[in-house]
Amino acid sequence: MATTGFGGKTDHFGIATSDLILQDSSKVPRKANMANALDANGDVAVTELYGNNAGTLYDVSCTYLLKSGTLDLSTIDIGEQSPGIVITSITVNTSNGEWPKIVASGVLGTAAFQAPTGYLAKAALPAVTLTGGKFAQGIGFTVLTGALNSSSMSVSCDIAEAHDGEGEPVAYAVGFPNAEVTATGVYTTAAFTWAVTSPGVGLVESQAESTVEPQAAWQTSTATGYIPMVRGTAS
Repeated sequence: MATTGFGGKTDHFGIATSDLILQDSSKVPRKANMANALDANGDVAVTELYGNNAGTLYDVSCTYLLKSGTLDLSTIDIGEQSPGIVITSITVNTSNGEWPKIVASGVLGTAAFQAPTGYLAKAALPAVTLTGGKFAQGIGFTVLTGALNSSSMSVSCDIAEAHDGEGEPVAYAVGFPNAEVTATGVYTTAAFTWAVTSPGVGLVESQAESTVEPQAAWQTSTATGYIPMVRGTAS
């Protein structure tokens, strides 16, 4: 039975499903900026707060866990979900010690975003399918040798704001940098290596596998890459 005031309950972005369950969430009023006028002694004579005077802007975050089934990440968008609901960053993590987790952060209460003609103010995540299980998984890559210990993908969008004469936001737009992918593996019968050409979601290697040789422990490797993001088009 659900208990009022206990546990994570509010899915601010509407991403949760029967397989991708909400674990926790937060909602914090956007902190206002402060403008001070000083007196002859250098003390604050008067203060004006600006940037969220209407009190409608909130910074929010949700953590989701893929407990079962599969999830095509391209079914999740970053950017404007609907007017007033915006996801500004998403991190995806898999590891050999936990089920896949997705952390989404964003803003509630914005005005509708502007977008170029024929385009949307959002972009789908890369078409990588995760499985709801306790094991490390490739995010746009396959393992050639060694063992994968963990993987992650970080996706963000650049929010632009226009402000009026009193410093209040009046217009918004968004841009989409590349998604960043990291893989960490360990030497088994060979050092960890990866292939970024399969399953073909556009991962480009930016740093080849490193080699870390610790004392009395198996050697580890980390590799990184990026996936270009594609802005959605209007139908």
